[in-house]
Amino acid sequence: MVKASATPMSEPNLLEINEMGTYSVPNRILVIGCGGTGAYVIGHIARLISVLNCEDGYRGQRFELVVADGDKVEQKNLERQHFIGRDLDRNKAEVLAERYSAAFGIKIMALPSYLEHFRMITAHTPTMVIGCVDNDASRRTVNGWFLNQDSWTGLFWIDSGNEESSGQVICGYRPPHHPPYDNQKKAFSLPSVAEVYPTVLDEGTKFNSQLSCAELAQSAPQNMMTNITAASLVLNFAQKILRGKPLSTHGVLFSIDNSFRTLLNTPDNLSKVDKGRRRRWETKPRSQTL
Repeated sequence: MVKASATPMSEPNLLEINEMGTYSVPNRILVIGCGGTGAYVIGHIARLISVLNCEDGYRGQRFELVVADGDKVEQKNLERQHFIGRDLDRNKAEVLAERYSAAFGIKIMALPSYLEHFRMITAHTPTMVIGCVDNDASRRTVNGWFLNQDSWTGLFWIDSGNEESSGQVICGYRPPHHPPYDNQKKAFSLPSVAEVYPTVLDEGTKFNSQLSCAELAQSAPQNMMTNITAASLVLNFAQKILRGKPLSTHGVLFSIDNSFRTLLNTPDNLSKVDKGRRRRWETKPRSQTL
């Protein structure tokens, strides 16, 4: 029997983005990558949007979904990706948009192309990008959007990355770029995957459209349960955000061998990412939970 401690351990000081006006709920979601993880994400995001829109959205807000991928369904995809035989040789984004538009009665826009410049993303004015890509060249493109798109509502970037049996999901948030936020050093933000893992910004990796067939086969070894686990973590972040719920974490690292590590929004954790960024946690926000 373990004897209880006379002085209970104190819980970490968590900093939250919450529903009290700290962030505006994004209403236009763009999923980039419709393969291993993206195909599972899109089905559940479509279901969530259909429910929210039937509820007249969040505080009267309606949600829109756009999905993008330049790849076609191949025989090798059927083992671990969310496709079936009749999808073969069709564009992945078009297959999933058609499938889930019909299933949930919502309009889903399909972009059957690779988004290889941030202006290709900006053109569709998303306020949340969910990256389910398997190369850092694409992450650099999304990072360009995250840093350069003007937004009156703030921007979310949920990035999923995984190998054969492990991976991570990072949720970044950039506050609005307009007064009073431009002059308010208290604006709360969360670090993106490019800040948590700065090496993703290193030049050298190629877009999938630039890889040979042999390179593509070796670029991202994965299995179905890894993809499903990553998709579930993406959905956990997305559901909270689209319902305007608090966020007290900015990432999860996982292994399908039942190992998970949560990146809590504590001052100590956030300061380790980048001491130079201005964040609301520097001033002890009202939304902290003790």
